[in-house]
Amino acid sequence: MINYNKDEIVYRALRGCATEEEEQAIAGWYSESPEECQREFDNIHAIIDATELGTIGMARKERGIFRKAARLASFAAASAIIAFVTGYTVRNSVYDSLSSQMTSIEAPFGEHFIITLPDSSSVHLNSGARIEYPVVFRKDRREVFLNGEAMFEVVHDEKKPFIVNTFASEISVLGTKFDVKADKEENMLTTTLLEGSVKVVNLSVPGDRGIIMEPNDRLLIKDGIAHLEKLSDPEDHLCWTAGLIRIGEKSFEKLMGDFEKAFGVKIHIRKTALPDISDVSGKIRINDGIENALRILQKTADFRFTVDSSANIIIY
Repeated sequence: MINYNKDEIVYRALRGCATEEEEQAIAGWYSESPEECQREFDNIHAIIDATELGTIGMARKERGIFRKAARLASFAAASAIIAFVTGYTVRNSVYDSLSSQMTSIEAPFGEHFIITLPDSSSVHLNSGARIEYPVVFRKDRREVFLNGEAMFEVVHDEKKPFIVNTFASEISVLGTKFDVKADKEENMLTTTLLEGSVKVVNLSVPGDRGIIMEPNDRLLIKDGIAHLEKLSDPEDHLCWTAGLIRIGEKSFEKLMGDFEKAFGVKIHIRKTALPDISDVSGKIRINDGIENALRILQKTADFRFTVDSSANIIIY
């Protein structure tokens, strides 16, 4: 980095007063040593917070510099460095480096996560779901990779299509609200659209031009074969976002798999003839616990269960 005080350069950059040379220096510093750069911003942020509280004594000149920077104290240090570097690197190759750095988040079984992406779009991750996305999106597209189920609310940007990649499909949107469940083990993908419009390309079909979905459409791709249907109440299929499990249209074995993810338990089925729950419908609240869910199901299905010392469930 250039030969004068790093802190002063960072403060000027954050205030928008840095020179072109100083901006290049910070961008290069971040590109070469992101961890060191992050620590520097963390330290500065701590000083800013302390200064605003009036808890640090320092020389008059230093106080002046820090007071000017205190206006930025409401922003996290990580956000500040990424925001600055992003603003600068759209004009140089560092942007490409940042857009290739991937972040991944996985919701453990029994938990839901709501995250905000770099473009302010939000993603509600269901239990066991994993999403990968870059530190900053590319200039021409916003692209994420999903395994599991997630609800997306995408900020509209006609210049940057939003793309959800799964093992079975590529889903393109501009701005909309939709749910995607990518179950690689079952070789099945479902996309449910609530608002806006999306195009789903079936990766199992070479040269597939995609299916344009409209609100209330539900697209199922099972073993490479696509089926589109219109739902009278799409929210009913997305009740997991409200902490509920939908029972209908599932086999007993599949429902137990959903219970494992939702409640964060392991279920062992020893029963040879599984109950038929094809005619059962309704919803079960996750917060009431796995034992309550199984007792409710027992009213319509013939089985017994026990809970062992490690919280595993045994189905008889």
